Amino acid sequence: MNLNKILMGGVLAASLLATGCSLDVKPDYALDVEDANKYPQDQINGAMNTMYGVAYYGRNAYIFGDIGTDNIVEGISNSNRYIFESRMEKFEAMPNTVGSNETNLYDQIYRVINNANRVIANPEADDNFKGQAYFLRALASFDAVRFFDAVPVVLKPVESIEEAVNFQPANDDMAVVYNQVIADLEKAATMITNDQVNAPTPNAAHALLSRVYLYIADEVSDFSKIDQVADRADALTKVVAAADAVTGVKMIGVEGFEEYFWDQGNNMTETIFELAVVESQSRGSDNFGYIYYKDEGGSGYGAYTANPEFMELFDAEDVRLKHFVEVDAKKPGYQYIYKFAQTSGVTGLHAPKILRYTEVLLNKAEALASVDPGQAASIIQEIRDARYMGDAPEVNVADIENEVFTERRKELAYEGHYMFDLRRHNMGVTLVRLVDGSKDKEVEELSSVAAGDKQFWFPIPQRSMLANTALEQPKY
Repeated sequence: MNLNKILMGGVLAASLLATGCSLDVKPDYALDVEDANKYPQDQINGAMNTMYGVAYYGRNAYIFGDIGTDNIVEGISNSNRYIFESRMEKFEAMPNTVGSNETNLYDQIYRVINNANRVIANPEADDNFKGQAYFLRALASFDAVRFFDAVPVVLKPVESIEEAVNFQPANDDMAVVYNQVIADLEKAATMITNDQVNAPTPNAAHALLSRVYLYIADEVSDFSKIDQVADRADALTKVVAAADAVTGVKMIGVEGFEEYFWDQGNNMTETIFELAVVESQSRGSDNFGYIYYKDEGGSGYGAYTANPEFMELFDAEDVRLKHFVEVDAKKPGYQYIYKFAQTSGVTGLHAPKILRYTEVLLNKAEALASVDPGQAASIIQEIRDARYMGDAPEVNVADIENEVFTERRKELAYEGHYMFDLRRHNMGVTLVRLVDGSKDKEVEELSSVAAGDKQFWFPIPQRSMLANTALEQPKY
C-alpha cells in the first residue's frame, strides 16, 4: 500500500520504523505530499503535536523518570497503573507484553524523528524551520538513547508503508547517537531565528546541549568515540559553556512559582522550551497531572504520591512545599502532588516545560562541583534563595556534590529527571511503600535495586524487535 496522503501538520499516521501497522488515511483532513511540503510551519507544529502525545511528553516521558524511585510511593487508588515500572520489574514483565507503555514511547519518539526528517528534507523549509527540525530530532534522539541505550540513528524520512516495513535500521552505539545529537543541536543553534518558547530557539539548543554533555560525562565509557569530547573533564567543561550560552532568561522566584507549572508562555522567565496546549487538547483522565493529583471531590487518580521521607528534605520556608497537598487529614501518609494539577482550569492538563532555566543552572553547578566548588555553591545558593520565602540556609561548600544532587532532586521532582540522575551517579535505590497511609507516614522497604542494574534502563519493545529483525536488545 502506497502512502499518498499525509495529515495536515506533517503527522505521519502510522507507527513507521517501529511497526508495520496499516495507515488510516483521512481525505477530509489530508493533503498530497507535494502540497504538504509547502507548509513547513505546519510540519513543525505537527512534529511538536506528536511530541505531546500521551506516550511521550504528554505523560510517559515524565512519569518514567520518577516512578521506580524513592521520590514516590504507590497511592491509595493505584489500580496497577505503571506498576512494573514503579516496582522496577519492567525487564521481567515487558518482553512478552504488547501495547506496553514502553512500546508506545519508543514508537512515538521515532514518529517525532520521522516528522523532523521530513522538514529537513523539505525544499520549501527555510533555515529557521530546518533548524527547529534539527532541534526536535536531537531531542527525540537523545530521549531514545537515554531511555533505551543503543538505538538506531535515523536521518531520512520514511514516506510509504512499504519503505517502513523494509527499513531495518540496526542499533547504533551510544556514542554514535550522541555525536548526531550534538551535530544537530549545533546546527539548530545557528539556524533558528525563532525567539518564542513554544517552539525551538537557539537558547533551547544550548540548554539541551548542557544536559546532553552531562549525560555524556557520566555514561560514555569510551570518549575516543565522541567526536567533540576528549574526556570526562572536557565534557563537563562543555556543560558549562553550553549553559553560559543561554542568554536573556531569568529564573523565576518565590512569587508565582506555585502557579508557574499551571501556566504557559512565560517567555524569557524560567521557561526555555515548552509545548503549548489548549483546552481542547485535554484528554480527561489521561492528562499527565491526573496520575498524581487528587482532590476532595474525587478528581484525579492519586496513583502515586510523594514519599514522606522525600518531603522531609524540604524546609518549612521552601515554596516548593506548596506543590504537595494533604487532601484528607485522616490519611496523612498520602501527600498528593499538585505540581501539574491544572492548566487553564482543566484538571491534570499540563503544558510540558521540557527545558527550564533552573535546570540549566543545576547542570552548570554539577559540572563545576569537582573543579570549582565555590562557584558551584554560589549557583546553588542563588537557586535556594529564589525558592525560600524567608532566609535560605547557607550552602555547605565542603559537601557541594551532595548539595547539588539534593537541590536538583527537589527542584526537578516529578519532571522526569531523577531516575536518570540516580543512574548517572551510579546509585542504587530503595523502593518503599506506606505501612498504612490512613494512619501515619511510616514507610517500609518494598525492594532494593542495586547501582548499575539494568532496571534503570528501558527495554526496546518486543513489537519493535519483531518488526525490525536487525534490532538487538542493548540491556536485556
